[in-house]
Amino acid sequence: MEVVIAALLGLILGHLMDLAFQRFYTGEQLRAPLYRCTSCRFPLRAVFALPVVGYLAHRGRCPDCGDRLPIHAVLLPLGGAALFVASVLVFDDFIGGCLGGFFATVFLTLTFTDIDERLLPNRIVYPSILIAIAVSWAWPDSSVVDVLAGGLVAIGIAASLLILSLPFGAGAFGLGDVKMIVLIGFVVGLPSVVVGVVIGTLAAAVFSGVMIISRMMSRKDAIPHGPFLALGAVVAMFWGQGIWDGYWDR
Repeated sequence: MEVVIAALLGLILGHLMDLAFQRFYTGEQLRAPLYRCTSCRFPLRAVFALPVVGYLAHRGRCPDCGDRLPIHAVLLPLGGAALFVASVLVFDDFIGGCLGGFFATVFLTLTFTDIDERLLPNRIVYPSILIAIAVSWAWPDSSVVDVLAGGLVAIGIAASLLILSLPFGAGAFGLGDVKMIVLIGFVVGLPSVVVGVVIGTLAAAVFSGVMIISRMMSRKDAIPHGPFLALGAVVAMFWGQGIWDGYWDR
C-alpha cells in the first residue's frame, strides 16, 4: 500500500512541476492562471489537470493550436512516480522514502530545465535548499550534523571547481552548477555529497569524451552539467554511504 501511495505522490508532484515548468525560469508569477501550451496559452482544460491523461488523449499536441507539447509533460509525472517508489524501496522507510522521492523529482525537474533552457532556476534551487535544511532531522540514516556538514563541504567543492574551470572559459562551469552542488550537499549530507559530485563529474567527462571522439561535438562545445550532477545526486542519496564505505573498506 505504501508503494502505491508513493507512486501517486510522485505522479502528482511531477505533474505539478510540469505545469509550473516555464514559470521557474521566466519570472511569471507562480499563482497566475494555469495553461498547458506555451504557444497559445489557452486556459488549462480539465483533462490536462490529470497527469499524463491530457497528453495521451490529444496525442501530444495542444487541442487549441495544434503545437506539439513538451515531452516532459509525460516524463516528469511518470519519472516522479518511479523515483518515489524507488526511494521508498531503497530507504525501507515511508517518510524517508517520500523525502528522497521529493528531492529526486526536484533533481529530475532541474535536469529538464538545464537540457531545455541551459538554466538551473533559482525558483527551484533556493527553496529546495531551505526545505532540505528544514527537514534535515527527518532522514532515517543521516543526522542534522551530517546534512549541514554536507552543505558546507559542498560550498567548498563548488567554489573550488568554479575556480579550476576559469581557464576553460565562462561556460565550462557556471554559477548554476555551483548552486546545484550546494543543493546536493544539503540533501545528501556528508560524506555522500563527495560521492554525488564525483559521479556527476565523471559521468559528464565520459559523455563529453564519447561525443568528441564520435565527432558529434567539439571541445569548444559546452554541455549542460545539471543532468549529470542530478544523476550523481540521486545515486548519492540512495547509495552514497554504502559506496563511500565500500571504497574506504577495500
